[in-house]
Amino acid sequence: MNSFKTLFKLMFHYDIRDWSTLVFTFLFPIALLLVLVLSFKSYVPGVDIASQISANVIAFGAAYVGIFAGASHLALWRENGMLQTVRNFPLSWNVIILSQAVVGIVVLLAQAVVLVVLGMIMGMVLKPTFLSGLLPLVLGYLLFFFLGVIIAMIIYSIAGVSILANIIILPLGFIGGAMMPVNMLPSWVQTIAPYTPLYHMREALSMMLIGSGTWPHAWLGILYLTVGCITLGLVSIYGFRWK
Repeated sequence: MNSFKTLFKLMFHYDIRDWSTLVFTFLFPIALLLVLVLSFKSYVPGVDIASQISANVIAFGAAYVGIFAGASHLALWRENGMLQTVRNFPLSWNVIILSQAVVGIVVLLAQAVVLVVLGMIMGMVLKPTFLSGLLPLVLGYLLFFFLGVIIAMIIYSIAGVSILANIIILPLGFIGGAMMPVNMLPSWVQTIAPYTPLYHMREALSMMLIGSGTWPHAWLGILYLTVGCITLGLVSIYGFRWK
C-alpha cells in the first residue's frame, strides 16, 4: 500500500505539472464541445442537441484521457530510464499500472466535472440518474487505458506512441458517433459503429446522464465495456510483466 501511495503521488504531481496533459485533458475537449454545440445549434434550430453533444464529448474525453494515460506515461518512463530504475525496487508491475490508472481516473473525474458544468451552461439537462453515468465513464476509461498500455508495449518511442494513439482514438471517436450523430454518417460507418467501444460508451452514458436512448442498449454497453476492460486488462498486465 505504501508503494502504491508513493507512486500515485509521484505520477499525480507529474500530471498536474505537465502542460501537454492539461491541454489534451481540458482545453481540447472544452474546445470540441464549444465548436460542436455552437455549430449544430445553428444547423438544427429549436432542437435541444446540447445535451446529446455534451454526453458525446464527455465520453470521448474519457477515452482520450484513458488511451494517453496508459500509453504516453509508460513510454516516457521507458524512454527516460525510469522503468529501469523502478526495477531496482520491490514493486510489481501491477502496482505501477494500477497507480497510473488511478491517477488517470482522478484526472478523468476533474475533466468530467468541467465538461458537465460547461454543458449545463450551454443547455444540457441532467436526469436524476446522472451519477450512474460514472460507471460507463470509468469502464470506458479503463478499457482505453489498458489499450494504451498495450500500445506502449509495442511502440518504444514517446512520439510513436502519441501518433499511434491518435490514429486509433480519433477514427474511433468519429465512427462511434462522438463527433457527429451516427445516423448522419455513411451507411458503412453506421454498420460498424455498434462494434466500437466509444459507441457503447455513448449509449450507456447518454441514457444515464441525459435520458437519451434505452436501458437495454445502456446495459448492453456496460456489458461490452466490462468484457473489453477485463480482456485488455489481462493482456496488458501479463504482457507488461513479460516485457
